[in-house]
Amino acid sequence: MKQKLTIALATIVVIALVFAYFRIGPRSWDVQITGVTGDGRAIQYRIETLRSGTTDSLVFRNEDAGFWPPYFKFDSADVQSDASRVARHCPEEAVKVHGYSMRIPLLNMFPNVRFIDAPERCLTASSPASSEEHAVPMSPDRR
Repeated sequence: MKQKLTIALATIVVIALVFAYFRIGPRSWDVQITGVTGDGRAIQYRIETLRSGTTDSLVFRNEDAGFWPPYFKFDSADVQSDASRVARHCPEEAVKVHGYSMRIPLLNMFPNVRFIDAPERCLTASSPASSEEHAVPMSPDRR
């Protein structure tokens, strides 16, 4: 009887863990990045977004995961920089944000971003050479 109870309890635990993994495990969202906040030290990085094609907002946290959960994420500052460039250069562009966890307002819990898939033109910084091409040339007598 004790062995059957142990097997039943172990089965329930395994089912619960599998359900939790699929519910809060790795996911991706199609969103438009509208802003970024935080300095990564005193104020946690946050990425503010709108779900693509809707007015539903979704806020992500962006922090290093370290070794647990096993995502080995140590580049939150780089991800924050990418999000900032997308928000500045392509605010209307839908991007795919990959992360894990879920939003639970009661627990003040946000999904954590692992990386952002965005078009290269949204991530590339504008170069000084490209701004010189569009500059109005000065007349020879004003130089």
